[in-house]
Amino acid sequence: MVNLGDSTSRMMNTDGYAATGVEIKIVDEDRNTLPAGHEGEEASRGPNVFMGYLDEPELTARALDNEGWYYSGDLCRMDEDGYIKITGRKKDIIIRGGENISSREVEDILLQHPRIHDACVVAMPDERLGERSCAYVVLKPPHLSLTLEEVIAFFSRKRVAKYKYPERIVIVEKLPRTASGKVQKFLLRQDIIERLRQEHTAV
Repeated sequence: MVNLGDSTSRMMNTDGYAATGVEIKIVDEDRNTLPAGHEGEEASRGPNVFMGYLDEPELTARALDNEGWYYSGDLCRMDEDGYIKITGRKKDIIIRGGENISSREVEDILLQHPRIHDACVVAMPDERLGERSCAYVVLKPPHLSLTLEEVIAFFSRKRVAKYKYPERIVIVEKLPRTASGKVQKFLLRQDIIERLRQEHTAV
């Protein structure tokens, strides 16, 4: 988030600050909190954080600690006022049941689909497999729809290994990007976690 009164420089050069009720900190490899200005992994705590992986204590321990902090894998810096800047990703890999999936590889295949203009693939938490891949896609005009079944059929024709298939498609008008044009994957990861939380609550 940003404030309407923030300077243009702050709006252009940061990714905002935590929403109300959400805490954020930046940590080192040992999960010690880093001072302002240092690069480290972003961790968050709040109502948007999932509860863990079912019967997967090792995966849960990797992502969550006993105090409820979720370790995103995003590399960030935070300034003295709590504004963060995403600088990269520790590993842009989705780990599905022990299989490593390159987000970039899946994105490159999606971009070959005749109806897809833009695409970004992120990990969504899964109780059984740890993570599954979720693809956010922007469609080319005048197309308005694209089903998961159609995407799977396309991947099958491309002879892609089945474990690399996207397992959820979210159609959006545009992908969130920084001023320099880099996709803000952390926002998409937060979005899919919130979608899953709402679906679980509705059941």
